[in-house]
Amino acid sequence: MFRYPYTRLFRQSEYSIVIAGPHIQVLDTNTGDVLHSTVKCKEDQIASGPIRCAALSDCGKYLATSGDDKKLKTWQVDDLKLLSSRGLPKKPTCINFADNNDILVADKFGDIFRYQLHPNSNEPSSGYTRDTLPSHENPSGGELILGHASLLTTFLVTADGQYIVTADRDEHIRVSWYPQGYTIESYCLGHQKYVSAIHIPSFSPGTLISGGGDSVLKLWDWMSGKLLRNVDVFSAVQPFIAVKTPKKKREWKDEDDDREPTEGKRGRRKNKGKRKGADDGDMEESQDSAMPEGQSGEISTGESEVVFVVHKVASIPSLAPRIVFSVVGATAIFWFSMDDNYEACIRHEPFYKPVIDFTLEDDGTVWVLLDADRSSQGGWSSKGEGDNSNLIEVRRWTPDNFTASHPLPLALALNSCTLPATQADLKVLDLYSDLVALPKHFEVVAEVRTQDLSEMGVDDAATADGGSNDGGITKRELGRLKHKQALRRLQEVGRGASPDFERLPTDSKRVKSGGGDTIALGMDGT
Repeated sequence: MFRYPYTRLFRQSEYSIVIAGPHIQVLDTNTGDVLHSTVKCKEDQIASGPIRCAALSDCGKYLATSGDDKKLKTWQVDDLKLLSSRGLPKKPTCINFADNNDILVADKFGDIFRYQLHPNSNEPSSGYTRDTLPSHENPSGGELILGHASLLTTFLVTADGQYIVTADRDEHIRVSWYPQGYTIESYCLGHQKYVSAIHIPSFSPGTLISGGGDSVLKLWDWMSGKLLRNVDVFSAVQPFIAVKTPKKKREWKDEDDDREPTEGKRGRRKNKGKRKGADDGDMEESQDSAMPEGQSGEISTGESEVVFVVHKVASIPSLAPRIVFSVVGATAIFWFSMDDNYEACIRHEPFYKPVIDFTLEDDGTVWVLLDADRSSQGGWSSKGEGDNSNLIEVRRWTPDNFTASHPLPLALALNSCTLPATQADLKVLDLYSDLVALPKHFEVVAEVRTQDLSEMGVDDAATADGGSNDGGITKRELGRLKHKQALRRLQEVGRGASPDFERLPTDSKRVKSGGGDTIALGMDGT
C-alpha cells in the first residue's frame, strides 16, 4: 500500500496540524490522537489536488491553504471547520498571514493580493472585478499589494509589519513598504539564478538571508540593499542531493515548418481555439508545475543533472547565531554560524531519505518530514524498510549538534497513522517540481545552438538549409546568423580590420542638416 508523505507540519502546544497531499489532519500535540481530518469531510471541502501552500495565523487559530485548484480556503483549527473558500486569479506560490489576520497570497503571475480572513458580504461570488490592469483581475475582491514582472517564488513580512520582502524567478529581491507595495525601499541584487528562499533571523532583524539556484547563500543589509557576505554551501550539499532531473532541451523548429510532431510528443494543432473556461495568461500553468517528459518543443537527452534549489532557511533564538537550511532533493539538513569570520563551516545531519520540509521549535527541536518511500530509482515503494520507513524524524539540539531523541507521542502517531495513496496520487503530488520549474534550461541550449551556427558560414548554412527544414538550419536561425555576422563585421570596422565598408576620410567633419540628418563634409566644404 502506498501512502502520502507529509509536506507541512505546524506544531503548537495544544494542537498540531499536518498536511499530506490534499488532506489536513489536526492532532493532539501531547497524545498524538487524531482529532479532526478532512478525510471525513464532504467531498466538496477537500482540495481537488494536492495542497501546495499553507500558512498558520500568529494566534494559531486559523489555517489558510491553497493548491492547483486555485481555491483559497480558510479553516478554524480547533474543529477543522471550513470558514470560506474563494477563487484565486492564478495558481499560488506562497501564502502568509499579516496583521489583523489578513491573508497574503503570491501567485505565478508575479502578484501579491491581500484578503480579509472573513470575506465581506459584498465581495463578488462570481465573475471578475477589474483593477488597473487586465492581469490584475481577481474573482474574490482581493486587494493588489504589489507585482513583479516574473513568477514570485516566496515572500515575507518583517516582524514590525512595516515592510514586505519579495523574491522572484528572475534573481530579484525587492523590499517594499507594506501595505503600500508601490513604494520600494530597496533592491537586493546580486543573485545569478532564481531566488527560492528568504529569511530574516529574529536575533538579527537587520539581516536578510537568501538562497536559490546559486552555489552560495547571501547575507544582506536589506534596508540598504547592501550585500554583507556570501556563504558557499553547494560543495557541502552536493554529496547529499539524491534527486536528479533529466536534462531536456528545446527542439528547434521554424515557425514556417509544417512537419508533423515527432511520435510520442503532443503537438499543438493549428488554429485551435482556446479551451472553454481557460483563463488568459494561464497557458504556462499546466496541471503539473514541472513540464512532463514529451511535452511539445522538448526532447530529453537521456542524461540526468544535479539541480540546486534551496527549499527553506530558518532560525530560532535558542540556536543563535546558527542558520538552518534545507535543499530540494537532499537527504540531510544543514546549518552554519553567522559569526564565522571567514569561510563558514557547513555542518549536516543526515536522514538517508530526501527531506521534504522541516519545522524548528523554540527549544531547539527540529521535526523533519521525509520522502521515506522514495526508491533509489526514483519511484515509490509500497512501504519503507526498518528505520527508514518513518515519514517524520525528530532531532534535538545539543550544545554542538542535532541528536536523536526519544520518540514523542506525536511522532509515533504520525508515523503509524498514515494516509493511503495511489501511484497516480503520488505522481500528481510531484514533490520535486521546483527542480524543473525554476531553472531556465532552454536559454543555455539556445546560446549553444547560436554558437554552433556562428561557426558556420552563411553560404554553408544556406546550403545546409537547402530550402527545406529537414535536418538543417531553419530560416529563423539563418536570420539570426546573418544578423550576428553583420554585427561582427561592424565590430571589425571599428578596429579597422574589414575592407567591406568604406570609412569616412580622416579630415572630414560631421554636421547636422536642417532635417536633423548627419552629413559628412570634406575640408573644402563639399
